Amino acid sequence: MDVKKFIERGFDIVAVEDLDKLQGMRDQIYRKAADLMGGTNQDAEDFMNNFHRQELRGPALNTMRMDLIRYCSEEMDIGQTIFDAFSDQLIGLLGPDVVVQKTTNLVIQQPGDPDQVPTHRDSPLNSPFEIVCWIPLVNIYGTKGMYILDRDKTDVALNMMKSSESGYDKHAKLTETEGHILEMPFGHALFFWPGLVHSVGINVEQETRWALNIRYKNLFAPAGAKGQSEFFKVLQLSPLTKMALEFEKEVYA
Repeated sequence: MDVKKFIERGFDIVAVEDLDKLQGMRDQIYRKAADLMGGTNQDAEDFMNNFHRQELRGPALNTMRMDLIRYCSEEMDIGQTIFDAFSDQLIGLLGPDVVVQKTTNLVIQQPGDPDQVPTHRDSPLNSPFEIVCWIPLVNIYGTKGMYILDRDKTDVALNMMKSSESGYDKHAKLTETEGHILEMPFGHALFFWPGLVHSVGINVEQETRWALNIRYKNLFAPAGAKGQSEFFKVLQLSPLTKMALEFEKEVYA
């Protein structure tokens, strides 16, 4: 990972250190999804790319997605798996004392689906001390991905919001016209700072996008509006932190 580039832009696309971990994670999600759909003879990549052919829409799609999110969060240790797959890069950014978001989000964006999250940024509300990890489970290109503004263009977009009544429309248009369009084969992750403006347009490709997102931060960094104990769990502690916490437990017991 190019840390200098990450600091300058606020994001970077990172190749996985251990592809087997991501493949195993994707296969487990695929098997659960296939089971929810009544079985399939497709492989994971074919099933996900062509999921729109299942003709699952509206409330039925959302019910299936929420079942998968519960499965990912409660029965799979996805936060640990992703951390293990990208550990050097994450520790390089966050340090050795790491907490992870308890719930993993899963997005399934089918071709032509108009239901999309408005152009936004995650911080404030989320802590600016977090890293968002966006992990596609399929190859990403064109409108199958999303748009993200770097730090400089994010500042321009935010100033548009302040300058006129039509500021939101202008900054949404800027995100789509000048934002970086992601091109990511499976086996890569987007690491981005939550202060960046980003958006997801309508997917006009002929494949469905499946992507996970989850947040990591340093244990001792400010938590933002979302309480740390409620939304995060400890993933890894440095030897010194373990020793200090044991000491405090004895002193204040």
